[in-house]
Amino acid sequence: KIGSFLNYLRFKITMDNSERGGSLKNIHAHYDISNDLFRTFLDKETLMYSSAIYDAVAAPPALTNGVPQPSAGLVFKGSLEEAQWRKLDTLLDRAQIQPGQSMLDIGFGWGGLSLHAARKYGCRVHGITLSVEQKALAETRVEKEGLGHLITFEVIDYRTFARKKENQGRFDRVISCEMIEAVGHEHLGEFFWAVEQVLKYDGVLVMEAITTPEARYETYLRTTDFINTIIFPGSLCPSLHALVDASYKWSTLTLEHIDNIGLHYAETLAEWRRRFNAKESVVRKLGFDDVFMRVWNYYLTYCEAGFRSQTENCLILVFSRPGNRALVPLTETRSVTQLKSLTKEEVNAWLEG
Repeated sequence: KIGSFLNYLRFKITMDNSERGGSLKNIHAHYDISNDLFRTFLDKETLMYSSAIYDAVAAPPALTNGVPQPSAGLVFKGSLEEAQWRKLDTLLDRAQIQPGQSMLDIGFGWGGLSLHAARKYGCRVHGITLSVEQKALAETRVEKEGLGHLITFEVIDYRTFARKKENQGRFDRVISCEMIEAVGHEHLGEFFWAVEQVLKYDGVLVMEAITTPEARYETYLRTTDFINTIIFPGSLCPSLHALVDASYKWSTLTLEHIDNIGLHYAETLAEWRRRFNAKESVVRKLGFDDVFMRVWNYYLTYCEAGFRSQTENCLILVFSRPGNRALVPLTETRSVTQLKSLTKEEVNAWLEG
């Protein structure tokens, strides 16, 4: 217990996501270790370090003594590359982005989403990050594709960015893909305040977030774990309630839509782990040792188990201000109707198709 308490104190004192250096230090500890390392396991086309969305159908229910049992999850098909393109399209679709609009990409990673928005919609994209290494590679990718006239990147804290006068009400859309986990519970309100500052009146925020179930969130806030001290220092996966609470206390943004892609994340992590181990020799040539290999295998397996067991979620959330006529409510029949489950034979035919 003493060890756990001391570890918690170290987490609170040295890993706070403060604007004056805390967030920068935490991001550097994970994302700046080596671009070449991440290339060993991420998809080769988008380089997205977040959940993909596979082509999937519900697994057919099993029969026990002739009685149908609950579905065993999802059956997936397609490559990681195809699934990451589908995820990028989903984020832009949820934002209902229009050609030529301005978009802020908060925590742009290696630029996959920014590149896709500029290429497909002609959007004027500005991305912000705290990772120097990611920015360098992202800018190389932008230059290679000749999209420098549409995309700019900047190393800056989201709070500092939002306070600049020239950024007030500047963007039609703000997208944040798995960046909120680096914010911290105490700073969630600051995030929504910052988005409020830079978003146009009829703007839309789309956030992809790894979330912790409400039932154990209060305990989670008072403890530390392998992920938030070793893998992603200072990280925190907020509950959905914490996000909504912060949005209404610090902004006028309201939650409009939710998608849960947690099971797709389990499949994504399984594929990352397979690729990571297939490139073990490359990883070792980059200077990473046996301890690193074991730690990262545990990290990828640990996270996969959380999503596979549905004790951790990955949500795509849409926020906007009340009365925003630029956002059509996502209530088409095809998106809310529960389809009939496929039979085992139909699933097999789908997999072979």
